[in-house]
Amino acid sequence: MSIHFAILLTPPRAGAVDSRLASEIGEQHALRLYRLMAGRALAAIRAVRHPAVVWYAPADARQEMRRWLGDEWDLRPQASGDPGARLASAARTAVEGDRWIVVSGDCPDINETILRMACDALELYPVVLGPALDGGYYLLGGRAPLPDLFSEMPWGTGRLLDETRRRLTRLGVAWTELPMLRSVVTAREAKAAGLLT
Repeated sequence: MSIHFAILLTPPRAGAVDSRLASEIGEQHALRLYRLMAGRALAAIRAVRHPAVVWYAPADARQEMRRWLGDEWDLRPQASGDPGARLASAARTAVEGDRWIVVSGDCPDINETILRMACDALELYPVVLGPALDGGYYLLGGRAPLPDLFSEMPWGTGRLLDETRRRLTRLGVAWTELPMLRSVVTAREAKAAGLLT
């Protein structure tokens, strides 16, 4: 059974990062942190040595993404729509029975150990969650086809993780969770993560 990783990114340019972080520390500092966090996630994905796709947006950013990331990544444009539509479209590329893991680009503590834990978890559970302190998640994995975890979800709110758990319970799907980590979308979170002084 194969494991396929995915990460959804935008090119590091003005408007690419969360507006809260950019408004608090300035666009250039926010872009620096974005590149740093995305770079850590990509390095962790590369270290586990499984196939991976970088899903990028907007659709015309392929050359920009290639300049940023180099030639070694499989780059594909994201679908249009909200985060759920984009994630669902990416998840549908997994072959039935294969394991698929999507990783956040805004969690600086994602590392090879965490990703290997996710891979091991999918040997025992149909779904694995990486819970984030802000009420979202930094990782979601499952066996294709994944249950309906993407439509009509409270994206960008602190209710996402709880709603995901509720939906899995309602669907009768067992899951396990990885250690809680911190996502960074505000200056306070960046300071707590040691990214700002």
